Amino acid sequence: MRDTRMIVYDLDGTLYRDTSHFAYYRDRLSASASRAAAFERDYENMMEERHPLRVGTFYEIRNRWVCTPGGVMTWEGMPVEPGPRRYEELTGALEEEKDLGDWLYVGDLWWGMMVLASYHDIPREAVRRSFLATREYMMAEGVPVPVVPGLREFVEARKREGVIQVLATNSPEPDSWAILRKLELQDLFDDWSFSTGKPEGLHVRLQEWHRQFGVSGNEVLVVGDNYRNDVVPARRAGCRTVFIDPHGVPHPVRATYRVRRVEDMFPLW
Repeated sequence: MRDTRMIVYDLDGTLYRDTSHFAYYRDRLSASASRAAAFERDYENMMEERHPLRVGTFYEIRNRWVCTPGGVMTWEGMPVEPGPRRYEELTGALEEEKDLGDWLYVGDLWWGMMVLASYHDIPREAVRRSFLATREYMMAEGVPVPVVPGLREFVEARKREGVIQVLATNSPEPDSWAILRKLELQDLFDDWSFSTGKPEGLHVRLQEWHRQFGVSGNEVLVVGDNYRNDVVPARRAGCRTVFIDPHGVPHPVRATYRVRRVEDMFPLW
């Protein structure tokens, strides 16, 4: 780690791990579901990892299939294509940043919520409104975002060592700033990228930061919890990576470091 000159952090699921806002998101989506009870049951099963759909699996919208290491299956878990071949194909395409065709990768719980809404035929406009309402809810003064112990001290220590600190998130700017303030991190970054459009957008931002700060790929460490959005493009750009993996994704992981929580990377320095 000692030759690292820049750290690029994701925000949601990386610099904080609270998931209580998903219950608010669930309630907003449930109001637009024709079968609210079934939607809420699937939500609980996904969150508790009792459903075929979980972080690290794939979803096919047209047939409403889920692809897991055990093969392709129905929403209820009945085999459609037994065996791991399709899952291996999709994870291989994921690693090479190839088109996944009709399949969506469930890279984090935000994507899981989108898939749940799709399966339950919740209109896209209702999903959009529910997402924005959830982000607004997270901004509210009375809604806490628990601070990771030692995180601010870690970032401050790296800054004192001359390591450039930047943020790259797909979330909109206003609510991201509100969350950063709650985390007491708002004054620590040397640059920021909101609505980045990862994974493709991360390539663009990394190239810009290479030129702006004069760093090469192997001097950059990218930290994130969405394997497709954070780890794959960073690795292919020659950066080192820390994959925050609280869910234990079931596919192979090609990250420099794999940890369950962001604070687990502190001793690596």
